[in-house]
Amino acid sequence: MFQTDTAAFVHRFAEAWAAPTVDGLVALTHADATFTQPLYSTARGHAGLTNVLDELLSTIPDLRGELLTWAAADDETVFVELRLTGTFGRKPIEWVTVDKIVLRDGLIASRTANFDGLRLLGSLARRPRGWPAWLRAKLDR
Repeated sequence: MFQTDTAAFVHRFAEAWAAPTVDGLVALTHADATFTQPLYSTARGHAGLTNVLDELLSTIPDLRGELLTWAAADDETVFVELRLTGTFGRKPIEWVTVDKIVLRDGLIASRTANFDGLRLLGSLARRPRGWPAWLRAKLDR
C-alpha cells in the first residue's frame, strides 16, 4: 500500500517543482514541518518555508526542477533526486539535490536537502550581474 501513496506524493512533488510557486510547494507540507538545506538556516513551518522559497524564486525566477529518480525507504521516508536549473546573472545555473523527505499523512513533515552548497555559492559569486536580484530577495524577506 505505501508504494502507491509514496508514488502519488513523488508525482505531486515532481509536478510542483516542474513549475514551482511558493503556494504550490507549501501545499505539499505540514504546517509544522522543518526544512534543512545548505546555505540557509533550518526553516520551520509554512512561514519559514515561504521565506526561503520567496528568496529562491525571486533570485532565480525561471527555476525549474526535474525529477531524476526516487526511492522509498519505508512508508514514511522517501529520497528524491532533483536537478534544479535556472538563470542567475544572465547565465544558466544547475545543481542536483538529493532530498530526504519524511512524510506524515502524505505531506512533508521534514525535508533535508543534500547538495554541494559551496559549489553553488561559488557559481553565484562568479556572476555579479545576479547579485542585485539576490540582495533584493534577501532584503525583502
